[in-house]
Amino acid sequence: MNGAEHGRIRGLATRKHLALPARPMDTRRKQLATSFLKGLDLLTVLARQPDGLSMPALTARIRQPRTTLLRLLVTLEHYGLVSRRDSVWRTTDRFHDWCKRDMHHEIKERHHAALRRIASAVDELVELGVAEGDGVRFIDWVQANHPITIDPRKSSLHPLHRTATGKLILSQRPDLCTGLKDRRLLAEIAEAGRTGIAWNRRESDPNIMAVATWAGPVSSLTPVICVKWPFFRFEESKAQRALACIHSALRPEKGGGSGAGLTSGPRAPTRSAAGRRAG
Repeated sequence: MNGAEHGRIRGLATRKHLALPARPMDTRRKQLATSFLKGLDLLTVLARQPDGLSMPALTARIRQPRTTLLRLLVTLEHYGLVSRRDSVWRTTDRFHDWCKRDMHHEIKERHHAALRRIASAVDELVELGVAEGDGVRFIDWVQANHPITIDPRKSSLHPLHRTATGKLILSQRPDLCTGLKDRRLLAEIAEAGRTGIAWNRRESDPNIMAVATWAGPVSSLTPVICVKWPFFRFEESKAQRALACIHSALRPEKGGGSGAGLTSGPRAPTRSAAGRRAG
C-alpha cells in the first residue's frame, strides 16, 4: 500500500468515526398541506383589510402566482368566507361569524326576528339550520300554535341528504355528494342548486313535509331557513306562501334599513311545480 492510499483510507476512517447520527426526517413537514397554508395566508391578509384588496394588491402582498391566488379565492368564495365586488376581494360576515367562539349566538341574533315574522305568517315550525361537517344542526326555531306540532329535536345533528336544509347545503358542496348513488336524490340536489329551494318529501320522517331556502347569499356557510308541516296539514299553496314569507321577511326595509342579508331571493315554485315536488 503506497502512502497516498494509506492516507485516503485513514481519512475515511476518521470521517466515519466523527460522523454525526443521521437527522431523523421531519415527518410533520411532509404532512403539511401547503395549499391550505396559502389559503390561510390569504384569509389573514384579507381579514386585516376591511375595505378589501384587488388582485394586484394581493399578489404584491402574498407573492404567489395570480392563477394560484385566483383558485384559492374562488374556493373561499364558494365556501362563503370571501366575496368580490368591483374586482375587490374582502372577507364576509360569515367569515367573521366563523371566527367567533360562539358563532351560533350571533347568527341566531341576526335571524331570530325574521324567524318570528315567518312563523307568525305561516303558523308552522320555522327552523334555522347550519352546516356542521357532513350534517346539519338546527340552532334556532319558532314553534307553531297548533295543538299538534313537530318536535324541533333540539341540538341534534341530522344527515345532510335526509333533510331539506341539508340538500340545499349539498348543492354547494359537490365534494360531499361523491358517495351518493341515488339518482333521484342527486337530481333533487342539482335542482336545489338551480332554484335555491330544497324539499324534504317525508324522507326524515314519514309524517313531515318541509321546504328550505337560503337566509343570505348562497354558500355552504350561509344559514338556511326551513318551514315544516305535519303531512296531514301540508298543502302546495302553503308551501308557496311560506317561500314568499321567507323572502319578504329577509328583504331589506325601505329607507336603507337592513334585513338578514338576502341579496337575491329564491324563485317561488309555480303551482304545478310545487305539486310535483310535494308528491
